[in-house]
Amino acid sequence: MTNGEQARQVQDELEAAQEAVAEHARLTGRVQRARAQVDDATAVLVQARSVHGEERRDVERLESFSPTRIWAGLRGSRDADRAREQAEEQAAAYAVALAESRLAQARSEHDAAAAMLAALGDVAARRERALAAKEQLLTASGAADGVELGSIAGELGTLRSQLHEVREALAAAGTAAARLADAGALLDKARGWSTYDTFFDGGMLGDMMKYDRMDQASALMREADAAMRHLSAELADVGMAGVGGIEVTGLVRAFDVWFDNIFSDWSVRNRITEAAGRTGAAAAAVQRVRAGLTARAAALTGAEARLAARREELLLDAA
Repeated sequence: MTNGEQARQVQDELEAAQEAVAEHARLTGRVQRARAQVDDATAVLVQARSVHGEERRDVERLESFSPTRIWAGLRGSRDADRAREQAEEQAAAYAVALAESRLAQARSEHDAAAAMLAALGDVAARRERALAAKEQLLTASGAADGVELGSIAGELGTLRSQLHEVREALAAAGTAAARLADAGALLDKARGWSTYDTFFDGGMLGDMMKYDRMDQASALMREADAAMRHLSAELADVGMAGVGGIEVTGLVRAFDVWFDNIFSDWSVRNRITEAAGRTGAAAAAVQRVRAGLTARAAALTGAEARLAARREELLLDAA
């Protein structure tokens, strides 16, 4: 191996070690944030399960031979009370399912970050070995460019770690934008069917089509919500504010079944309109985020190219 080849190999390892140190710091922060999200999601799930248990017991009291059922029967309101309690129990069950989904996502984010952090190994020891090798080489060769090469190694390691983070955030933003677009398109269709049902008496066919689109839109918005929460985690790594999540309930369907009149149809339409507006606002926020990330990626790529060219120049001169 020539002196130039040895110098290049030592420099490559030093830059890789510097990048690993920067990546370790980034992932440590992500693991800590993910752990906090898991704790928060766990608390929300515990509360949701408690509320669901209370609502379920209310339904059971009305369906069993209990003082509650007897009193409701005497008042002639048992069926209506049971319908209301069942709808409230369904709402609580939905809240539990949503909390469980978010806890699973938070745990997944935490476990993935923890695994990547563990895979890095002892980055401090690796960096010390790389620095020692670089110092030994420069001392032996007496190269005048040693100080600059050491500085370039540090800058390249930091830049490449930042560029990696920005590219991950860009990928997450692309996914979020796609999910929001799908949800927005379906919400527009659901809004149209809700209008038809209100003003033109769509009947059973109108109800079925509206509910189907609402169910689909709710599922797509949950996907968009998850994608935007992941994007928020990625944006935290690059020091940008998160865009937040979307909240939407699919339980309007349950209430509309029990209270099917122009007011409930207006409620459904208003909820769909509200969800569409929030989805549009989120899509605009994601678009702004993507523009900022694209500009940052371009700046980092340019800086990396300039440093890499200077490094190559110094190594070739040293050879």
